[in-house]
Amino acid sequence: MSQSDHPIAVTLYGPVRGVRKTAATGVEYLNFQKIPYCKPPIGERRFKDLERPEPWTEPLDCSQQGPSGYQFNKLLNKIVGSEDHLYMNVFTKELKPEKLRPVMLWVHGGAFMRGSSGTEMYGPDYLIQKDIVLVTFNYRIGAFGFLSLDSKELGIPGNGGLKDQNMAIRWVRDNIAHFGGDPNNVTLFGESAGGCSVHYHLVSGQSKHLFRRAIVMSGCTLNNWSTALRRGMAERLAKALGWNGKGGEAEALKVLIAAPAEEITKQQDLLLTPNELENRILFPFGPVVEPYLTESTFISKAPLEMCREAWSNDIDILIGGNSEEGLFCLSSIKENPAIMDNLKNFEYLVPTELELVRASRACQEYGLKLKKFYYGDTEPSFENREGYLTLMTDKLFWHGLHRTICSRISSQKQAQTFVYRFAVDSETYNHYRIYFCDPRVRGTAHADDLSYLFKNVLGPVPDVDTFEYRTMQILVELFSNFAILGTPNGGSVGNLWEPVGRNVEPYKCLNINNQGLSFIDLPEARRMQLWDSMYRTDQLY
Repeated sequence: MSQSDHPIAVTLYGPVRGVRKTAATGVEYLNFQKIPYCKPPIGERRFKDLERPEPWTEPLDCSQQGPSGYQFNKLLNKIVGSEDHLYMNVFTKELKPEKLRPVMLWVHGGAFMRGSSGTEMYGPDYLIQKDIVLVTFNYRIGAFGFLSLDSKELGIPGNGGLKDQNMAIRWVRDNIAHFGGDPNNVTLFGESAGGCSVHYHLVSGQSKHLFRRAIVMSGCTLNNWSTALRRGMAERLAKALGWNGKGGEAEALKVLIAAPAEEITKQQDLLLTPNELENRILFPFGPVVEPYLTESTFISKAPLEMCREAWSNDIDILIGGNSEEGLFCLSSIKENPAIMDNLKNFEYLVPTELELVRASRACQEYGLKLKKFYYGDTEPSFENREGYLTLMTDKLFWHGLHRTICSRISSQKQAQTFVYRFAVDSETYNHYRIYFCDPRVRGTAHADDLSYLFKNVLGPVPDVDTFEYRTMQILVELFSNFAILGTPNGGSVGNLWEPVGRNVEPYKCLNINNQGLSFIDLPEARRMQLWDSMYRTDQLY
């Protein structure tokens, strides 16, 4: 390979050497992976705020991908990863274009407990067809990224993973021009916990004006899982790792810092109690409202309050989700069919943020209301699970997205909010549904849209004459148009998609399905009204 096949870019900390590659779509691009954006968070730095990397002088080999953070990998059925995993990946067509290109900065999902920026799931092959620079990165996940201690002296208030993301966004602002990217035109986008993270950057003052636009996919701060309840998780984890319960948080922390990373990863997945699982608490460690204020506080109060005064009510966003998000719950009810028999009168499905005692009359009434709406006069069972999966679509995803849309409209700012709904149902390319739910069921599960935005190892590029290929090109064009032009419209996708108007409801969405694009009333509107009816006006948005 010649020198042009191993391009060298400069960063604030030192030079990096990449490699020239050809995407599966035939496009040539420059690949830089494993660029350090901080000192590795190992040893005494575990759980702490990140420090800037030590500068270097010789070109660093950044042609190969780095490891993921520690996690249990479902496909491999084992624990994988490294604590030294905080790196940036940049995919660009040229280092010195005549005009700097818009940047699309991706935040991966994974319930704040799993996932990585690895190209096995997030290959650049589709998006790099467009005139953008794509950036992906890792942040700390699980207890490593979201441990929270009350004691100010210990300096671990929580949200380390979100603060990692903030540092990565700042790295892009300071370095991306050396890779041909425009630091003044960055679109932050992410899905699931990544979409929720993007929304946290939209509402936290720490990320104010670090990016220009955002795409929020299948997750937001108003979802009921966006903040982890403070249930002494750090102490519970320390006890599982051998702490004797004496000496308070300081002694617990000593145990947590000394513990092998694999053991932390193994034990954190066992922490949730049956009661917590019954209340649909999805993970032990995630974002928290921090227990005290510092200069780097990321979440200072309830997300609903942050939304109302968000700096980003002035910037344009795309926001939406998939038509059958709740299909991702299918694997848990297949493993444990008793979940369906234990729904009782649905009181455990009433939103926890309403702060109702489960045995209270109000909670019982709301539970019966949900049961009647999703099941009519029939009884829920494993065979009759459609109503439950639809309810979970709404409870875990769409109602939070709906409240976020309404919150932005009610702010009376002029910024645009474009709503989409992804409903493409393919027998071969809806990879999440096929591999993690059930290949025999139909619908568009949580994360199925990712197979059309990123190349993954689960399938080749779709054949050109298929609706799957057309879907990929449409989704890539809509999202890159938004990053490049500030509107998703234009080019081959036309001018169908309008932002939500001043009147909150009803609003329309761009519906993306097997036939193509249509601009329609949100099909879930009646379901959203049901969930709205359980909240007081001051609790909604």
